[in-house]
Amino acid sequence: MPEHIVGKTSDIDEGTGKTFTIEGQTIAVFNKSGEIFAIEDTCKHKGGSLGEGELDGDTITCPLHGWQYNITNGECLMNPQVKMKNFSVKVENGEISVEV
Repeated sequence: MPEHIVGKTSDIDEGTGKTFTIEGQTIAVFNKSGEIFAIEDTCKHKGGSLGEGELDGDTITCPLHGWQYNITNGECLMNPQVKMKNFSVKVENGEISVEV
């Protein structure tokens, strides 16, 4: 799978997320205490942007209706049958690469 550089670690403040479009997919990239994680951006409930949500530890909360997901594995905390796709991330020399 190809890797895509989306930016630098300094582009995403600690405890926040940012969205990127890679190969037609919108992906939310999060900075959790210096660790970088990436999952699908569009909430499975009503389509809110998870990259615009509130991050608390491993949990991102959708800004539209409060659905929550684990950013480390994409699991939905509201409905265990729902899971977001998660993406492999590499950080080298301060640059973030996402494998799509």
